[in-house]
Amino acid sequence: MGLAKVQYRFKRFGASLASVFFLALAVYGQTTDKRILTLDRIFNSNEFRSETFGPARWLEGGSNYTTLEPSPANREARDIIRYEAATGARSVLIAAASLTPKAAPAPLVIDDYAWSKDGRKLLVFTNSKPVWRQNTRGDYWVFDIATKKLTKLGQDAAAATLMFAKFSPDGNRVGYVRENNLYVENLADNRITQLTRDG
Repeated sequence: MGLAKVQYRFKRFGASLASVFFLALAVYGQTTDKRILTLDRIFNSNEFRSETFGPARWLEGGSNYTTLEPSPANREARDIIRYEAATGARSVLIAAASLTPKAAPAPLVIDDYAWSKDGRKLLVFTNSKPVWRQNTRGDYWVFDIATKKLTKLGQDAAAATLMFAKFSPDGNRVGYVRENNLYVENLADNRITQLTRDG
């Protein structure tokens, strides 16, 4: 028997032995012994899932910040929580239920958010889609804290076509990119002004 045949048989035997070993490990891993780390425990359970934080945003003045946390009323939705930086005091600033559009079955899924400078309005980014490597295209909504009014920006735009929305310094308008052109929307009457037309 040549050396090549011996090596071939050894490799086959080794591969078979490895298969038996992993099969035995998989069967043995089905036990409830928590000392045994299994692929099922790692990937199919919440046991090793890490806690998430944010996105966090500082409020004007820097003494408070907000973050997103699962809502007790609906674990699939998230409330916007305010924390006092000095004391850690926690309060629900905007409940997830307040961010439910009319006739919608559930609150908005918040991909990102931003505050107006005076902290009276919230800009919510949702329904995001990828552009190259990042989700920068989607829908934007404005929530007015005083009136509890939720308004979608770019009313006549197709879904998930707005990008890079920002509040104006006075918080009365929002500028955004839509299909490669710049727009400004007045939040008082939702009048949209197209600033560029060449894409």
